Amino acid sequence: MLKAAPHFAAQSGPSDAIVMNAWYVAAWSGELGTDVLARRIAGRAMVLRRTKQGVEIVEDRPPQAGAAETYPAVERDGIIWVFPGDPARAAGVTIPEHPWITQWWSAVGYERIAARASLLIDNLLDLSHESYLHARGIGTAEVAETPIEVERRDDVLHVNRRMYGVACPPAFQASTGLPGPIDRFQEIAFHPPGFYVLHARVAAAGDTGHGLLNKVVYGITPETARTTHLFYGIARELDGRGDVPEAARKSTQSRTVGEDKRALELLETVIASEPDAAPEVSIGIDRGGLLGRRMIAELVARETVTA
Repeated sequence: MLKAAPHFAAQSGPSDAIVMNAWYVAAWSGELGTDVLARRIAGRAMVLRRTKQGVEIVEDRPPQAGAAETYPAVERDGIIWVFPGDPARAAGVTIPEHPWITQWWSAVGYERIAARASLLIDNLLDLSHESYLHARGIGTAEVAETPIEVERRDDVLHVNRRMYGVACPPAFQASTGLPGPIDRFQEIAFHPPGFYVLHARVAAAGDTGHGLLNKVVYGITPETARTTHLFYGIARELDGRGDVPEAARKSTQSRTVGEDKRALELLETVIASEPDAAPEVSIGIDRGGLLGRRMIAELVARETVTA
């Protein structure tokens, strides 16, 4: 049985503000071939194209009397990044490291979500929802029952959960061959405003060795104030078992994303219909999400001051 948790009312709900001076995932490298790719990012219509020098991102609809605006772009380890804010600030903002996308076997995908980015961030920083929303795949009761450790280190938010001797969820049984019980670690590194990595370890209960390691990557890119591009990937350490079919790599993660998408889009419609001053109820396990909101609010405030 899932345990009850103390709750409290938060004074502010999820924000639809967009941080402009940040590097966002614009596309997976494989999405951009010899043709152009149109995509709206942070409210700005853009066109991505390859040149002899690399990747160029320009304004989709330039002013009639002027040249198209060009945005800073970087292609690194399977990801194309764009900086929609002040180009002069781009060099001073760090792109998170993500080498596993190309060094491990991996599968990637994309989903457009009709909900504000902050709802998706709330969702990912509180993985207790796996116990309810993803019970058929990756969730078990112990996820919601296990306390989290939350720590901010400079500009990165860490949310960790370690579970020992717990049930092995159906998706893990299929991918690892472990019947359970298992030791299961979830170690989140969130780089505000929009890049998230879940470092996950699964091993037989009591096994203190290397275990099976996964990296679940999410690029959370606002399309508009109320819609979001979600670039998701799952990378698994090469463990000597050879290649894994693309469908097998992707099926569990795409199903999980689909479940999140349906829930978040429903939540967006509810929030959009409520008055702005409506109270929000949070519980202790929401500490990661609330701190993530605070860090993004700091970035928004910083832009307001320097504008």
